[in-house]
Amino acid sequence: MENLQILVLEDNLEEAHELTLLLETNEYSVTHVINIHEANIEVKKQVYDMIILDIMIDGKPEGITFAQQLDADEIRIPFLFLTSIQSRAIFDKAKYTKPFSYILKPFNEMELLYAIELAIETYHGQENTISGATTNAVIGPEFLFVKKQQKVVKVNVNTINYIEVSEKYCSLICDEGSYFIKLSLSKIKDVLANPDFKQTHRNYLVNVKKIKELYVEDNLIILEANYKVPFSARYKAAFLKEGLFFR
Repeated sequence: MENLQILVLEDNLEEAHELTLLLETNEYSVTHVINIHEANIEVKKQVYDMIILDIMIDGKPEGITFAQQLDADEIRIPFLFLTSIQSRAIFDKAKYTKPFSYILKPFNEMELLYAIELAIETYHGQENTISGATTNAVIGPEFLFVKKQQKVVKVNVNTINYIEVSEKYCSLICDEGSYFIKLSLSKIKDVLANPDFKQTHRNYLVNVKKIKELYVEDNLIILEANYKVPFSARYKAAFLKEGLFFR
């Protein structure tokens, strides 16, 4: 599990401290910069999951300028504006940069936390997932963003040992712990779309890179950390065809 990495562009140190404190209390990792020069350095040296931009930096709408630079440089990171500016002209200019939200100061804490969730969902094309009733995760081929209490955590797909499914619910058994999400096996296979995950049983998906031993006659797979999962006859042929070897 990784904390979401959030970049904050805010030149008011007091407001930056308040915002950072809120985000870190909810276990987000925060990097604070005070101008777009520092912001440009950061986005080119580290991967961020989210950017929160003040619009007016040193009296100029440089938050908008930075958003335009992200687009010009083809740096794809979801971002939102957090500003005290209520000017319609500024808003019209800001919306053309396609932010995921536009929040006015003083902000409501829950509003901001919800906005972060919605931005992650929308950016990954899975609306009404983390914050909705259908599931509690955004799923991609490399990372999962899972709702855990009031925060969103980032789970590297490579750390998943196996996925156990019961009806419309999945347990993700990872190196660092387990996560419970509301999703059927057929749906998680579709949205995960990762060739490293193979079905070994009607209720199990296994990360083949985590396989340590396979026992055909015993219908058993041993994974790293000695996890044991069933291996039904229905799926053995596929493993053999792909060149995996058995004991």
